[in-house]
Amino acid sequence: MEYVKTEAKHAKTAYSALTVSGLSFVSAVLGVFFMPFILSPIAMIISHLSKGRLKTRHFAAQAAIVVAIIAFIINGCMIALGVYKFKTDPEIRNRYNTAMQEMYGMTLDEYFQTLQDQFSVTLPETNVQ
Repeated sequence: MEYVKTEAKHAKTAYSALTVSGLSFVSAVLGVFFMPFILSPIAMIISHLSKGRLKTRHFAAQAAIVVAIIAFIINGCMIALGVYKFKTDPEIRNRYNTAMQEMYGMTLDEYFQTLQDQFSVTLPETNVQ
């Protein structure tokens, strides 16, 4: 009788991990950049803890680990693609400059120059004109 209760408790924890990893995946696909970096490790930890003293991990816990890893990778790729496009695409760079000019009164290039002057750092040059 105790084993059945323990098994059910571990299954609930495994399904909780699957739910958290699903939220992480959905937020990665929707482009919420910080959520998968928080939720994916939480889902992995919960799925690892759901094993308890059992010999094998529940299938939902295994699925949670896989989904969390996929969400983490998707999120990292989306961020890397955004940075790459920002650095190489002049149209996107001009959009950022226009938005910065409207919001803060200075372009992004002027802001970077201010940072270089204020903190004595050298930022890498971009090949965007």
